[in-house]
Amino acid sequence: MKDLYKTINTFMIRTPTFPSNKYFDFFDNDTDINNLKDRLFKICSNQNFREAILVSSKTLYNTLIDFCNGKEIKKFDYFIQSIYKYLIRMSIRPTPFGLFSGVDFGEYTDEETLILCEEKSFEKFARPDLEWIVSIVKNLENEYFDFLTFKINDGIYIKGNRALLIHSTLKEDNNRIGEISVRATKPFMRTYELAKDCIEYNKLKQVLLDEYSNADEETIEKFLKQLIEKEYLISNLRPPLTVLDQFDYIINELKKLKIQIPIISDLIDIKNEIDVYNKSLFGKGEELYLDICKKMKDVSNVKNLLQVDTKLNLKEKKINKKIISEINNLMNILFKLSMAIENPEPFLSRYKQEFVEKYGQDREVALLELLDNDIGIGGPLNYKRPSNNRSLDIAITKSVNDNVRDYFIEKYLYAIKNKENSIVIKDNEIKELEIEEISYENIPDSLEVNIIMKGQVNEYNSTDFRYYIGPNLGSTSAGKSFGRFSHMMDNSSDFFKSLNDEIKKLKNSDEYVTCEISYLPNEVRNANVTRNIHESDYEISLFTNGCKDNISRLKLDDIFIGIENNQFYAKSKTLNKKLLITMNNMLNPQAAPNAIRFLYDISLEGKRLWYDFPWNDVYKNFSYIPAIKYNNFTITPETWKLNRINMKITKKTEFNKFKEMFKNYCSQYNLPKYVYLTFADNRILLNSESEECIKILFNECKNTFEEIVLTSYEYDGSNIVKNIDYNYTCELVIPLIKANTDEIIQTKFSKKLNNISSLSNKRIKAPFDEWIYLKLYGTSSNADDLIAYYISEYCNSLVTNNKIEKYFFMRYVDPEQHIRLRLNGKENKLLEIYPDLRRWLDMLKEEGLMTHFALDSYDREIERYGGIDLIDIAEKVFYFDSLVTENILTQKREGNITFSNELIGMISEIHYMESFGLKYEEQVEYLRSQVSQSDYRDDFKKNRSEYMKLCNSNENWKGLRETNSGVILLGILNIRHEIVRYYGNKVRENLLSSTELSILDSIIHLHFNRLFGIDREFEKKVRALSSHCLYALKYFKN
Repeated sequence: MKDLYKTINTFMIRTPTFPSNKYFDFFDNDTDINNLKDRLFKICSNQNFREAILVSSKTLYNTLIDFCNGKEIKKFDYFIQSIYKYLIRMSIRPTPFGLFSGVDFGEYTDEETLILCEEKSFEKFARPDLEWIVSIVKNLENEYFDFLTFKINDGIYIKGNRALLIHSTLKEDNNRIGEISVRATKPFMRTYELAKDCIEYNKLKQVLLDEYSNADEETIEKFLKQLIEKEYLISNLRPPLTVLDQFDYIINELKKLKIQIPIISDLIDIKNEIDVYNKSLFGKGEELYLDICKKMKDVSNVKNLLQVDTKLNLKEKKINKKIISEINNLMNILFKLSMAIENPEPFLSRYKQEFVEKYGQDREVALLELLDNDIGIGGPLNYKRPSNNRSLDIAITKSVNDNVRDYFIEKYLYAIKNKENSIVIKDNEIKELEIEEISYENIPDSLEVNIIMKGQVNEYNSTDFRYYIGPNLGSTSAGKSFGRFSHMMDNSSDFFKSLNDEIKKLKNSDEYVTCEISYLPNEVRNANVTRNIHESDYEISLFTNGCKDNISRLKLDDIFIGIENNQFYAKSKTLNKKLLITMNNMLNPQAAPNAIRFLYDISLEGKRLWYDFPWNDVYKNFSYIPAIKYNNFTITPETWKLNRINMKITKKTEFNKFKEMFKNYCSQYNLPKYVYLTFADNRILLNSESEECIKILFNECKNTFEEIVLTSYEYDGSNIVKNIDYNYTCELVIPLIKANTDEIIQTKFSKKLNNISSLSNKRIKAPFDEWIYLKLYGTSSNADDLIAYYISEYCNSLVTNNKIEKYFFMRYVDPEQHIRLRLNGKENKLLEIYPDLRRWLDMLKEEGLMTHFALDSYDREIERYGGIDLIDIAEKVFYFDSLVTENILTQKREGNITFSNELIGMISEIHYMESFGLKYEEQVEYLRSQVSQSDYRDDFKKNRSEYMKLCNSNENWKGLRETNSGVILLGILNIRHEIVRYYGNKVRENLLSSTELSILDSIIHLHFNRLFGIDREFEKKVRALSSHCLYALKYFKN
């Protein structure tokens, strides 16, 4: 099996700071209440535990101290439950959090796996919480603004006469403020220009005073202070989230100011005390920590003051590189199974359809305009910041391939029947399911996988390893889990530079640059998660400064969105390069403003997720699920779902009754002794035989008893992180980069053709501005007659009498079926004919040919049809194609053309390609790139001879001209021949060949729309038949 991924020779090790025996010693020995208090006292007197509690929860710490001092605790049950949970966390859960668990970074080896821990080497990394830092910055901006420099916030969106921010960090009464906007007045726009780069406040103020002499200094100052308070202007004090030390950054910026600010000495003192605290031993820092917090509160009294992380400083930290080969085997099978997920990105797929409907395939649209609910199409329907104001009118779902669904149902039934607690996936079984092979392009460029690793000595006295996919699974790209801990890495710059270089190598094109996105979230404290460093080429930094210089700084209003190869891409207008978006943090992108979430989502578009497990859908309603295994991996654990039905309890159930029912449940479902109480990736290990653990479960059930999930503990083997006496739970985070392959080729992209504003009058034609655009509704049952007789007769008379120059139509659904009719002419003549046009429309209603109409602005699809220089010619093609459609429909209605619709479509499509200037070989290649060779092959075989005779263009369509229907059809098709030929030549003069075929595809698609209506499957059938036919004609053509 070929390896899909390679390492970058670094991985993360995560362990709790207590050995796992602390848990088992405590919860395996249930005793009476007095002994329980003694054991609690022992735990609460542990200095390491106390300091960890202090860092995590000051309130609980105070209660703990009262308990240790012999004071009566009012809510004792609540207190002991909290202590239990933190004890479990500190001894079992490896996810980094304060002093409860920490990280280190290891290397691969050809030698034996060895990870050795020394508790005394644990190192604290405390730094000010970003909530505290930002509060200080805002206070300083308010007080010392006239000594600072400012730049414009790169998250501003100019919309008409308003300037909007994509979100806000401001709050009112502890509630997040929604949309922020100010008027985009001339002074604002001048400020926007002046502050594109950093500018001193006083210089900015003076320029505005000079240019707006009618405004006094107080007015200008009030105006600028408002922009500062609302975060339109960002001061030099705002620290980048992408530097190693934000606190250092602020202190250094303050030192540069031309005024002595009293607070700076306090900040330096706090920094020095934090340094002392970080050097203190575990369990020896309580007083230091409390003193730092007091001083920090004196500076700014916010809830969250310090963020503390732990570095393990392991004595040995190497694992055998064989693990990479084993993970690759797992990825091969999981990516294969991911192809069983049908429509894996339903919302983005739907959004792409809407994009193409509004803008076409060849338009690049400003990101902020695209996501605007008024000017653009808003965000995808599952976006919430802000929500799209369109309603969800169709079901958007993803589903699992029937073969795979049946496979997992059969495996489940077998496991249950044979009382097996696991389902084992086997390569040969998956091969028999005939799942579509995943292509190299559909595999993510990088990923991270979280693995809990256990070892077991075999009969040969060597260690066999068992791997359990961690509850957090992993991440969508390498580096995401590392960013937050980059300040604890020895060579973090080298790590991220290696990642950046490898990702760029995969593209093998100078058309791309990498770009890191960082922003200050609504909940400022969440920015602690987003702190990272990066080595991306460029950076977008919003609501704060970035770490790059102005040359490498990108702004949101510089980002445009297009579609290429049926996938979205982001592009910098300034650089004229596509962006490879990076976000080296684990903050949930769903909480991000729509613009940031969209950039993140499209960076993954078309990539299958290894953790999109099909059995999650198959078993989603099952109350018990066996573990899912592959080789020596447990991919998902054994799972039990507790609910009111299978537990037979209510909200009024007392603990003793609950304990009895739980005991019955354990017996009935064969629940093992140790299970995790699981909430997403948060797990609490319970001893199902321990009364204290059952109380934890009881309280959870009382609080939220929709469904309680229990999952199996990793029994198989022992922990691999050890010291002399104990061992520690270990989770590895393994980053992987896609291996290079011969399939990688340098991609050539077609140039995008225009940069015409969405509101330009060259693009948007208001009614009577050269065009009248009508939507005729209620036409579905009479559409062909309406086109063939009524539209044809009326519109041709207008052309003949020089009232209009041309017209064209198409069929559409929005969601109501209708015909879109566009008439072109000079404004005075269009205004002149409108009363007569209204009478014609009234006549159509009276005769039942339509129910109502709408007059609208015409948004010309300039890019789709070759750009501003070619759109006029394209519209002439549409006119002549409309004439062709009318004539074909009329002749069919009158019985003069007796060919099937399939045959008419084939002849017309081939005629189009001939007129456009495609050679025979190009026609075959074009069609075969659009359909599968197996599509409609049987239909072609049934009429092979007829199709080959009538669709052969040799000798001016000799075979076609031998039939009466053929003579008539060819005469009609020739109506458009000259304009299509002229258009094809002009397209080739101006554009790349890839764009040429895209334009041809668009005009043929529109032709099928006019002639046959909206039927994608029928269109596919015609294209497939044409492809088979032209291929079969190769000997005649050669």
